[in-house]
Amino acid sequence: MRAVALALATALGLALCAPPARADVTHVVQRGHTLEAIAHRYRVSAKAIVEANHLKDAKHLKPGQTLIIPGVDGPKKKAERGEKGEKAEKAERGERTERGDRAGDKGPTGARWAATAAFEPPPEPRGRGDGDTVHAERLGEEFRIRVKDAHGHIPSSALKAFERMMRQGNGVHAVDPRLVALVGIVSSHFGGKPLEIVSGYRAYTPTQYTAHSNHNLGKALDFRIRGVTNEALRDFCHTLRSAGCGYYPNSSFVHLDVRDTKAFWTDWSRPGEPPRYDKPGVAADEGASEVPDDNPPPPLSLEPHRDSPVELQ
Repeated sequence: MRAVALALATALGLALCAPPARADVTHVVQRGHTLEAIAHRYRVSAKAIVEANHLKDAKHLKPGQTLIIPGVDGPKKKAERGEKGEKAEKAERGERTERGDRAGDKGPTGARWAATAAFEPPPEPRGRGDGDTVHAERLGEEFRIRVKDAHGHIPSSALKAFERMMRQGNGVHAVDPRLVALVGIVSSHFGGKPLEIVSGYRAYTPTQYTAHSNHNLGKALDFRIRGVTNEALRDFCHTLRSAGCGYYPNSSFVHLDVRDTKAFWTDWSRPGEPPRYDKPGVAADEGASEVPDDNPPPPLSLEPHRDSPVELQ
């Protein structure tokens, strides 16, 4: 009996001293990914990822680099956790958010949670290379553009398709491959949901607010994503390197362009008004009122259609 008791005590001691299980979720860094965007995606703090991977230079992640995401369950654990019920799942998410606060995330919990609520993990891949296809709509035309070939390069067919998608009437302009790459990253992050293109290439006019707009050079795109708030789209685009991101609270799109530096601005103007930027001297690329929305969102109606009565919820 004494030997059995000693064995049990030894086993209990080893269990208590055993290191915590490592996360079974990893993330492979792609071109344009930043630590902040990855942390938002998995709803963990950037500090937790740095500590879990012993990162010395968190600002320069390398494509192909594999990161351990701490505190995130893999598919197997998710299945087991599903048995806990929806209430337990919500409580667990709330606890994880509080851990992020204690780890040093900036900003109030409520504001950060609202900003990251749309950053759900993407669905499981439905086939090889499925995340490399951009789905977009413009002027009643649908586009399915493969933005990467088997070697990870942007094929010439993608550049031609973007050129057509971004055309202005019959006018076209060569598209910067970096813009195609950034749009592919954004599309993949939001699970391949359709992009609604508002404006792409625009020929120079003396009345434009920005003397040298990236829209004139095939380096900018105004768009929204179906099922995603513009605030969530803005927050993710703001994490991209060497990119400009414009947010227009009184309009229906987000601006994205490629440049040598990083820029972010908010334009509070309304249609027909000159730009009202959030800070002076910002490297803005356009004013909201100069963007021709030739792909407007469908109007919202609170009344049922006369010919097809429906029950309002």
